[in-house]
Amino acid sequence: MRNSQTMRTVAALLCLAITSCIAQYQTVPRGKRYSEVPSSEYKLYFEDRQGSIVSPWHDVPLYAQSDKTNQTYNMIVEIPRFSQAKFEIHREHMMNPIVQDKEDNHLRYIPNVFPWHGHVCNYGAFPQTWENPFHEDEWTGLKGDKDPIDVCEVGTNPVPTGTVLPVKIFGILAMLDGGETDWKVIVMNSKEAAEKGIETLEDLRSEYPGVVEAVQRFFTVYKVPAGKPENVFAYNGEVKDKDLAVDVISYTNLAWKEMIHNCSISGEDVGTFNSANALQGTACSVDKNTARGEVNKQPAFDPIEAALPRIVDDWSFLPASSSRMGTLIVQPFVALMLMLLVFKDYL
Repeated sequence: MRNSQTMRTVAALLCLAITSCIAQYQTVPRGKRYSEVPSSEYKLYFEDRQGSIVSPWHDVPLYAQSDKTNQTYNMIVEIPRFSQAKFEIHREHMMNPIVQDKEDNHLRYIPNVFPWHGHVCNYGAFPQTWENPFHEDEWTGLKGDKDPIDVCEVGTNPVPTGTVLPVKIFGILAMLDGGETDWKVIVMNSKEAAEKGIETLEDLRSEYPGVVEAVQRFFTVYKVPAGKPENVFAYNGEVKDKDLAVDVISYTNLAWKEMIHNCSISGEDVGTFNSANALQGTACSVDKNTARGEVNKQPAFDPIEAALPRIVDDWSFLPASSSRMGTLIVQPFVALMLMLLVFKDYL
């Protein structure tokens, strides 16, 4: 009884903490959602409780201030689970609004890879982190993918774009993409994790059977419908536990701390990085009027969304994983060769 009461008390406190964290920020939309017209590009800016425009990348703290142990992290939600528009924090725009990514001058949508519809998790990023494209990390020996570190939240409910969500960390995938490391941190919102008593990766596997494997599978195949090969991973695709995740996040946080003092970062094949911020007190900081002026320059918000393309309703059916098929083929072949070696004197 006492343990049950304690869990309810902890859950209630975390709920209050989440509500407080979310209430610290509100989003300021500009343009028209899903519009392909450049002059009405949709951008989602962030505003703090004092009414100042802030950068979701640079000004939202990495650690939830309600947890003094630094065991709870703030996640910026970009793509709600089961949705397809590929929203992301824009690293080049001043104040880093969330925008819909483009490929070949068209807005990007995540394919519906059967049996999923859109993204398998609430997808986003940790603020105040940077996967540095100029330095190789100690784990994979590859450079970073240029962005804040990616986060996959596997809680029960979809979470809206622009939410600042307190989360608990359980594991990490090391995806290797185009010669770069593209880490994927697996988390759950802190309220739900406390309510379910989930503290470790094994707890997550036990309480939510199959969810970790679904995340692995999704990140392996989600680019295949576009004609690209399956993604590959370090550690043979294994989801590593919280300890590695925390080390990687700390590494990317240190990279961000160096970045935020550099106001003109750019490089061949990596683009530019806008380190303008409102609250960090660096040479790259801008005043309230400058930040607000950047928002006011954008087209007014049109609440009527543009029509979505037909492809968002299509399902993509994929054959069995080529890697799995390879295993099915190679294992019998190896067994046959061993048998031939053992019985060669009798043949």
